[in-house]
Amino acid sequence: MSFWGVFSVTFLLGLAGAMSPGSLMTYTIFKSLEAKKRAWLVGFFISLGHALIEILLILLLLAGAESFFANPIVFIIIGVLGGSLLIFFGVQILLDIKRDKIDISFLSSKDSEKEINSENSKSKLYSQHPILGSIIFLMSNPYWWLWWTTAGLSIIIENSVNFTNPSAFWGLIVGKELGVFLWYVSFATAMGLSSKFITPKIYKIIIIICALFMVGYGAYLAISPLFTLN
Repeated sequence: MSFWGVFSVTFLLGLAGAMSPGSLMTYTIFKSLEAKKRAWLVGFFISLGHALIEILLILLLLAGAESFFANPIVFIIIGVLGGSLLIFFGVQILLDIKRDKIDISFLSSKDSEKEINSENSKSKLYSQHPILGSIIFLMSNPYWWLWWTTAGLSIIIENSVNFTNPSAFWGLIVGKELGVFLWYVSFATAMGLSSKFITPKIYKIIIIICALFMVGYGAYLAISPLFTLN
């Protein structure tokens, strides 16, 4: 696939993953409120740490991907598992939004500041530099490992991302990390300035679009490998 083809897919997936509430999001809020007007730097450093460890993992996956291309059965299994995981995550997000179970309390900077400062102000982990903190929180998330060893690997194989296909390779890297970068920099800046640019309504609309894309692309990843049996 071309650069832009891989880029468009991984950009939306990267954005969807970055927007999902979790420990890294909580860490970002804490550091952003602490940095205030320089919160954009927090978002930049967190994105940089995220990119460093994720690119390393991608390189490791690519280094061992040759064997997967040679075995059609493994190719099908990875495609079905990876696609199913994307469908599950996307549907779960949509159901949580419908049931009003998406935690958007972090969009209220005043409430977030009180809660996070009271819980984490004495934590040595939260005192780490944002680059190191981002790496630690990302690597400690089991869903991140699960995503890359199933859905991520499926995307790599389906789009022929390898070292001999630079367009697809850079499409994956740039698309995935740019989605993460845009969210964390804009989100950290908004938190640091206590602004209302990222309202609950806007947040829900964006994440619904990303979740729908996740379900659709997950279905494609799960079904397309089955045609290789013919």
